Amino acid sequence: MINVDYSNKQIKVTTEFLSRIFPAKNLPVKVDIKKKVSGESWWSTRIFDSMWATFPDNEMNDVEITDNQGKLIYKYEWNVLEHGSIFYKSLYYYCKQILSTGKKPKGLAIGTHDGEFGEWVPVALEQLSDIVLIEGSKKQYDKLCENYKDKGFELMNQIVTPEGGEVEFFEGGKGYTNSVVESVIRSWETEEIHSSKRTSISINELIEKKFKGKFDWLHLDIEGLDAKLIMAIKEKYLPKFIIFEDNNFNQEQRDEIYKYLSEKKYITHSEKGICMANKV
Repeated sequence: MINVDYSNKQIKVTTEFLSRIFPAKNLPVKVDIKKKVSGESWWSTRIFDSMWATFPDNEMNDVEITDNQGKLIYKYEWNVLEHGSIFYKSLYYYCKQILSTGKKPKGLAIGTHDGEFGEWVPVALEQLSDIVLIEGSKKQYDKLCENYKDKGFELMNQIVTPEGGEVEFFEGGKGYTNSVVESVIRSWETEEIHSSKRTSISINELIEKKFKGKFDWLHLDIEGLDAKLIMAIKEKYLPKFIIFEDNNFNQEQRDEIYKYLSEKKYITHSEKGICMANKV
């Protein structure tokens, strides 16, 4: 009667014969697409018999269906093992493997945005790892705090760079797109861009302070600075598992980071602008 499909990176809800099951006063049903972390609604619509509705993004989104009286009929939840990409699943299994040895992994996520999505999020929601969560934008950081205030993670409103020091930080729109690399943000953002002088911490100082040099995984989403940050990490501090974005690199930058990771004995896999590196 109601079918929810998460294939092709979209959400599609179809209905059949609802009027044979529900009284007229309970129709139409409401389809609500909700963010998995905060539960906030992205989008909603109402549908009757033999209709369909689609939403163009299934990543970290749940579906809630209620009748015309507001009573819950069905809730379909995004699941990392069923719906997650190879990157979501790989980090999830990596942390599970460490947990199976009796240890809790330690992770560092830089560029978390508001914490509504990202390969580190299912790990955080299930408390599979201790994590330091870092976001440079104050707007996004405040929302991150709302989403994770009771989770027990350390949260930092901080900019991380290879060497530390003062930088110019660019933000567009609601702060979702932000970077110290101006060319990257201008290539993505259509709204007005603002900049400010900020003090950054070096990646190695951060690792030393928060992990004493030893941590298990790194997740980066920092709009064009990912490769430089990875290559700035002292070799003795490099974690065994890294996820980063390579969609903002030119070919020379892409060749450089993959050569570097290969030399450091990492196996890499890249798809559609995301890469993971696993040290063998």
